[in-house]
Amino acid sequence: MTASFILVACQNDDDTSVADMANRTAETAVAENAAEAPNLALTEEEQLIEPPKGSEIAPMSVAPGDDLAFQELSWDDLLPEDFDFNTLRDQIDLESYEIYDLTDDDPEAQRLYSDLQSVMADVPMVEALDGVEARIPGFLVPLEMSADEVREFFLVPYYGACIHSPPPPANQIVHVVLDEPVKFDNLFEPYWAKGTIDVIKTDTDIGTAGYRLNVASISPYE
Repeated sequence: MTASFILVACQNDDDTSVADMANRTAETAVAENAAEAPNLALTEEEQLIEPPKGSEIAPMSVAPGDDLAFQELSWDDLLPEDFDFNTLRDQIDLESYEIYDLTDDDPEAQRLYSDLQSVMADVPMVEALDGVEARIPGFLVPLEMSADEVREFFLVPYYGACIHSPPPPANQIVHVVLDEPVKFDNLFEPYWAKGTIDVIKTDTDIGTAGYRLNVASISPYE
């Protein structure tokens, strides 16, 4: 985390929401991911509350061999109708910080980061999704890894979420635990995840997920 990132995150006046960004084409995301894959370090522009342009995937494509029993969801579907991403910044007392003077090791920077995490965790969910069998595309943020396999992870709408930056709001993070670990070695590769949704929060050091996907499986996004 850097002070410059915090400043951009708090001062950004862009009206584009996380869900809006998630509706761009998969082709754009995959192409840009391939170009960036050799360097996993995020740029300053990627270290924002909202996702960097072109880093998201569109959930409208048909996954090969999809089970029609699973309802296809977009990241918009995980947001309550009256949810406004831009109002989250208003919940933080920015005047209590000397934002322009913060440095990476400043305790005040850590306090601001903690405030941002708290705000992102305390958001409403779509309760009607509880118990729905669904599939949704996204990027994996591993929570537990063994060698080149992953079993537990956050599914997020854009790559780089929760890494060196405040996480997305909890209603834009899905917690997934697979029965068996699967091969995984590329943060930039999008996946389909499917299972039964629980509207329940999972708190971790890197963020809070507002949904959980049970009896889940994943497959490459194609």
